[in-house]
Amino acid sequence: MPAIDIIDPAGNNYRYELPEDGSVLLIGSAEDCSISLPHITDLLPQHCTIALQDEGYVISVATPGATLLAEGQPSEAVVLVPRVVYNIGTSIIMFDDGTVTAAEESPDDPAAESPASQKKKKKKKKKVSGSPLGASISYTEEDSVLHIIFRRLYVIFILAAFFLAGLTLRYWMMTGEFLIDELLK
Repeated sequence: MPAIDIIDPAGNNYRYELPEDGSVLLIGSAEDCSISLPHITDLLPQHCTIALQDEGYVISVATPGATLLAEGQPSEAVVLVPRVVYNIGTSIIMFDDGTVTAAEESPDDPAAESPASQKKKKKKKKKVSGSPLGASISYTEEDSVLHIIFRRLYVIFILAAFFLAGLTLRYWMMTGEFLIDELLK
């Protein structure tokens, strides 16, 4: 069954199933909304709507001035696509069309073989992290252990040189002589 996940700024994930009968869902902070989220402060009382149309589920702005971003681009209305990030205010909406890919099915599950039992099968809820952009960190060839050690030693050397330069300048201002001459005696 198609559903949306709404992730608030605190990282809480709320899952709502989308109606297949053509009714319109109203999302906002007001109590009379289909999906009422009063704890999200930057949502308008009637922020956006989700409706099933010929091209699929369409999310659209319900009130002028409401923010709706699709992949970071401002939009008035857009067709929901799985694994695309939509923003309403500071909240994130993710669409799940309800289809199960071959990678998500477990091969040892006997219930996956009969079509009647597929309807009863529950999907595992995926845990969404704070930022999808920082999800994968990769290192280049230059970040080997030897490079990291040399980089740290270089930083320590530069800091020590600046510290010595500062001490030398202070010693010269106080005595009029050079600190290096005193250290080499």
